[in-house]
Amino acid sequence: MRTILVAGLLFLLCNPAFGSTTANLGLTLVDSDATFNGKFKHNVEKGKWQSNYEAAYVFKKSDGIEKTNDFYFQFKENYALTDKSYVIGVAQFDYDKFRTAYDTRTVVGAGYGYKILRTEKWKASNEISLAFLKSDSNEMIVRNSLWVTYKFSPNLNLTNKLLYESGNDMYLRNSTDLMYKLTDKISIGVGNTYTDNIETRNVFTINLAIKFK
Repeated sequence: MRTILVAGLLFLLCNPAFGSTTANLGLTLVDSDATFNGKFKHNVEKGKWQSNYEAAYVFKKSDGIEKTNDFYFQFKENYALTDKSYVIGVAQFDYDKFRTAYDTRTVVGAGYGYKILRTEKWKASNEISLAFLKSDSNEMIVRNSLWVTYKFSPNLNLTNKLLYESGNDMYLRNSTDLMYKLTDKISIGVGNTYTDNIETRNVFTINLAIKFK
């Protein structure tokens, strides 16, 4: 599964005609140990449709022993109903080799989104959806996602994404990125991702981002 997803991301990365792709590479600190991380984001807009692909991978060894092996992928399709409201379809897959109860988790669902705020400096959207979760068991869950971005200046942006999923398998993921644009294609910055799902994990990153279109 991960091989297929990575191959698809590389295809999108090498074909900028299929939309806008951003690749992040950087140093990661996980529980005070250093490693490297990779992150890809790909967006396509056509009329009322918007497609979003996002993937992240973290791998760490400490004293020759593998400590972290995480992969996260999400695909989201939006269709605009009005200037502010839209419907969504979402598929999410994450793999954590060291999660105690199970290593893979798959979510497929649909719902509704609303653009709460759109100003020169602020942007905010909220999405709620009903989804099917497959992990160590199968169940229906409710997902709520809040996305906020603030533009300090034309080159400096802060973005926060919060995802909460209810159900027997509670899942919380909050990612924050502060990025400074050096050129139209290159940015540097710092980020933090907090995940709570059976175990909790806090990942701090120093990133170099390259935009391919």
